[in-house]
Amino acid sequence: MRILRAIPILSLIFLSVNAWGKNAFQVQEERVQQALQAMYNRKYDHAKSLFELICQSEPFHPMGPMGSLATQWYIDESNRGYQRRNEAFLPAIDKALGIYAEQMRRHPQNPELVFFYGTTMGLKARLLLGEKNYFGVLISGYQAIRAIKDAERRCPDLPDFRLPSALFSYYVGISAPYMKIASWILNVTASRDSGLQLIEEAALRGNYSRYEARALLAYIYYYFEGDWGKSLHYSILLASDFPDNPYYAFLSAAGLLQLMRESEANFYIQNIRKALPTLKKASREEYEARLLLLESQQAFQRRELATAEKLLKTFIDNYHFELDFDLGNAWLYLGNLYDLQKRRQEARACYRQVIALNNRSVAVRLAEKYLEQPFQ
Repeated sequence: MRILRAIPILSLIFLSVNAWGKNAFQVQEERVQQALQAMYNRKYDHAKSLFELICQSEPFHPMGPMGSLATQWYIDESNRGYQRRNEAFLPAIDKALGIYAEQMRRHPQNPELVFFYGTTMGLKARLLLGEKNYFGVLISGYQAIRAIKDAERRCPDLPDFRLPSALFSYYVGISAPYMKIASWILNVTASRDSGLQLIEEAALRGNYSRYEARALLAYIYYYFEGDWGKSLHYSILLASDFPDNPYYAFLSAAGLLQLMRESEANFYIQNIRKALPTLKKASREEYEARLLLLESQQAFQRRELATAEKLLKTFIDNYHFELDFDLGNAWLYLGNLYDLQKRRQEARACYRQVIALNNRSVAVRLAEKYLEQPFQ
């Protein structure tokens, strides 16, 4: 279930909102748009203050509690790291669930409230997964899917409502048979291709979900599909819209390097370096590590193999982050490097490290290939 842990948290907070009381709601809606722009550009404190203002103002805007949760998630991750963040976050989730439950009691016909209740419950399932509380994951995950599907049933033509189900469909489509059985039990259509199609629809036509769908596509095409060109299309759009977010610069640089376009990648690498002094400790360490990985790719493409080996080993030895997709890529590159040096046994050992991650990434599939046939 590793891809579920990789789902960016913003995936859980988007839908198209109807007018609840036109003039006053428009003020709230403008605040939401400002808060989302700030959040995507990593201005988390500003976004947090805006979402808190939204929560304190009338009329109630369903984005308020979830948006506040999302920004707090990123603030805690930047300040504490993901492990300490997860430990302290469940009470905040339960508080938001209580707010949505009360609003649903007052407005039982409003599908937006049902959707946000479901996405908040999905966030709870994600945290419980990190704690290996699998029974809690099952209960929370079932409640999340049930609520989201209910909202989607009421508003079937809104791409924003369909994004969570689309992502789940894609995940099940690339997963083991037991996940397909689970999707049948939950009555969720499971197809890799249909999931991607619906995410692309949200990227094109979504309201709040447009940017998040683009981020998902950049991520999926890079780490799971191995379609560097499609990944780059979306990551460059995001890097242009949100130049203060080094994540989009990283995906852009990584995609360009995969396509052997190093001179263009340098622009985004420099942007990451410029951003480092502005980042909190945990985030700074993460992007310093990602710079090592990008620099190792550059050295590898120049056939500066000794430099690339040193950088890759440093990256691998110091890797302590939540997700292991970049770690898999690093082991893969190191195996490729050893193959070029005719160090076949060491290369095979690296490929086995990738395969052992079992994270369904394109790196695993390539490692299986190179385990049988050396990289050239």
